[in-house]
Amino acid sequence: MLYLLIAFVILLLLVTGTRGLSLLLGLGINVIAVIALLILIADGFNVLITTAIIAVIILVVAIYMNVENSSTANISFKTSLMITFVILLITMPLLYWASTQGMGVEDQEELEGFSLAAGVSFPQLAIATIIINSLGVISETSVAITSGLNEIVLNKPTLTSKEIYGDGFSVGNKILSTQTNTLLFNFFATTFPLFFLMNSIHFNFGDIINDKIFVTEVLTTVICTIGVILTVPITAWLVSRENQKKSAAK
Repeated sequence: MLYLLIAFVILLLLVTGTRGLSLLLGLGINVIAVIALLILIADGFNVLITTAIIAVIILVVAIYMNVENSSTANISFKTSLMITFVILLITMPLLYWASTQGMGVEDQEELEGFSLAAGVSFPQLAIATIIINSLGVISETSVAITSGLNEIVLNKPTLTSKEIYGDGFSVGNKILSTQTNTLLFNFFATTFPLFFLMNSIHFNFGDIINDKIFVTEVLTTVICTIGVILTVPITAWLVSRENQKKSAAK
């Protein structure tokens, strides 16, 4: 694993040059932030409040340390915060109705002999997992759309707010397909072992759709996809609004 990590660092520096140092620094900070989140939750801190603080830190590092254009970074950060809040509102009732929090039947054998009184709210922990899981794809999508849209505005400064909004959808649709496929492939890659287990013990369709682990993965993928889709109109609206303010100031 150490050799693989060294190869990753060398390749990153060869491809990105000195900029790779800032990318590595940002990656290191975010890894430390996630580890800190786990430690704080284990020590009894409020799960949702701690997750919200760490999520903001992750977004700041992921966006502002990797995007040179301040306007693009500001819009991407605002979009990511709005989408994260929407995801929180969607996740809370869905997890309540689905009751997917906690351990599945597949974990019973490994958990025998251990106490389940961990002192942590499993519903809140499930919400935190989905939020942290969605941050990367949302910030990446927002930065990509904002960067592309700002380039269009820069080359065509006479565009109206309506035209900018329409161009935002045009740019977003191209990015949306790749991000959706990424989430879908990630879902299948994560659930491959589970599918083999279900097949070996002859799960029927009803058993599959009521399995906690499977439903959790489906909900995570669907919620993240909804967040990516919502990134398109919100980013387009913020860019058109920013351009309108600049035009009014001139």
